Amino acid sequence: MATKRMWLGGLALTALLTMGAWAAPAVAGDLPPAEEVLAKYTEAIGGEALAKVENYSAEAEFEMPMQGVYAAAQEFWVSPDRFYFKIDLASMGVTDYETGVVDGVAWQSHPMSGTSTLSGDEGAAARRRASLNPFEDWQEDFETAETVGEELVGEKPCYKVVLTPAEGAPLSSFFDKETGLLVRQELTGPTGSRTITILDDYEETQGILSPRTIETKGAQSYTLRYTKVTYDTEDVSEDVFELPATLRAEPASAPTP
Repeated sequence: MATKRMWLGGLALTALLTMGAWAAPAVAGDLPPAEEVLAKYTEAIGGEALAKVENYSAEAEFEMPMQGVYAAAQEFWVSPDRFYFKIDLASMGVTDYETGVVDGVAWQSHPMSGTSTLSGDEGAAARRRASLNPFEDWQEDFETAETVGEELVGEKPCYKVVLTPAEGAPLSSFFDKETGLLVRQELTGPTGSRTITILDDYEETQGILSPRTIETKGAQSYTLRYTKVTYDTEDVSEDVFELPATLRAEPASAPTP
């Protein structure tokens, strides 16, 4: 089955802070296998309805208070794996931030560093983000998935699942034991810096649950607050999924199988 793209976990979205997950004792033999935890997540978000979705659009508010940035954002996705995200920075007198995935090629256009393809961990994170359900076909991005323990995220008892890719850092994901929903992710970069992502305020649209607030803290801290989410809409234009002109001339590197 083709993977449905849009990582609500995000722009390689980078996450919330420290008060984080407090360990709760659990006997390893009592833990459910990772496949069971991921399957419960798929069911919880409305996997049956999600599998039928052909496209998606969303509007959001982007906040980076430390830098004084408050801007509108847009997000689009088309089956099976085309994704586009933009932060409107015109009011600040700079070019917009854009990122996307086109036919497996991840790219970004940054007002400071310019336009480029994304490779390595950045490219993998962008392609995972381009998924409505990144755990549906998790074997495409990771070699192993293991439930390693139970921890509290805030006051919610959660299963901690560690997904390990062939290359790059493992991704720790925390799933609410009661609801099955993903509430937190942690990723440690090659320099030892940690990124934490908190997903909150889940709401249902057309039978599908998704987080309306994604807070990130790491090298940069910011928040996305989704104000409108629509599935199977006529408002998605194929034009937004084209590679930027400056990248079409260069041989873009597709993901390594």
